[in-house]
Amino acid sequence: MKDKDLSILLRIEGGTADDGVLDIYDAANTMYGMARAVNLVSHAFSNDGVIKKRCDTASGAQAFVHSSIKGCFEEQVDLCFTPKIRNKIGKSVIANVFWDYLTWCWSASNGIKYQPETPYVKKFMKKDSEFIYEIADILESPMQFIHKAIRRNNDVKIFISRPRKGDLIKLNSETFNYVTTREESNTIELIEGNVTRFNVLSDFGRLFSDSENRVVSFEMIKGTKRMKRLAIDSMKDKIAEEDGKLQFKVTKVISGQGIVKRYLVHAINTI
Repeated sequence: MKDKDLSILLRIEGGTADDGVLDIYDAANTMYGMARAVNLVSHAFSNDGVIKKRCDTASGAQAFVHSSIKGCFEEQVDLCFTPKIRNKIGKSVIANVFWDYLTWCWSASNGIKYQPETPYVKKFMKKDSEFIYEIADILESPMQFIHKAIRRNNDVKIFISRPRKGDLIKLNSETFNYVTTREESNTIELIEGNVTRFNVLSDFGRLFSDSENRVVSFEMIKGTKRMKRLAIDSMKDKIAEEDGKLQFKVTKVISGQGIVKRYLVHAINTI
């Protein structure tokens, strides 16, 4: 194995995990979700915030899993960055910076409040204020897999820990309700708002929804050239302090807590 830069510990407590065992289905899904979540964040970290919707491998980093620790249900994942990424971030600080970045991303995807602490992540957050919303949405599916044991038993808790630093993220029934989504019935609603961010490659963006009176993530369903052009024009108009308001035909993605997390946009029209 390459020289590791840091280790990530995942520990499960409660239910059968206290005996050092876990339902095989829950264990497999937990590690699958862990693998995807680690690779998604390490890829974005290594590539200036570029997000891959499905990230089986990360460019610039590689993760390895240890054999299970006896006596409890705990798994250790070691992360190794390429020399290029080590030199870019700084070998002496890369562990602290990545842990800050990881905690920021994973906390956002689970509805946990967290403010970055390192200058590197603070600077990145200021440069790209919408990044955290996009990666939080992409991390939603991996986090659902990680929560499988909690779905079976609400008393189960999952901890993400940093060696010698302790637990940094705690997952429980509350975070399970946050990452669990249910798309409303096929009813299409009309809403009005302004696009604040749009990625033409991923068809993912953010819009200020007049009905919610806040910014909400959206994803175009089979986005056409016309839809993309309207979204970009709305974003430009908003930046220029012009109206830029559009009408969106959407279905809503609702969290288990009843919060509108995302719009699926089927059509866009001018007003």
